[in-house]
Amino acid sequence: MSTSSTSDESDESDNAFPQTVEQARTDIELTRQELGETARELVQRLNVGYRAKEEFQDRSQEALRVLRANPVAVSAGGGVIALLLGSLLTWKLKR
Repeated sequence: MSTSSTSDESDESDNAFPQTVEQARTDIELTRQELGETARELVQRLNVGYRAKEEFQDRSQEALRVLRANPVAVSAGGGVIALLLGSLLTWKLKR
């Protein structure tokens, strides 16, 4: 039983600490990269203003795609809205 615990301990120590300077440098570099990625992700998640701006830009691009794909329908819809607003203003002024 002591043999298995000794081999478990040696396996853990092999995985826990680098054996050479080059392995240590590689381990440090990988850790820096992971920390950098984590920090960037946290900043992005916590920056509500940036996320809102990004969402606005995405939705604006989508609206422009729809407008460009259906110019006749958009023009007709705009005309109907203008007619309704004009009618409403005329009705309010006459009242």
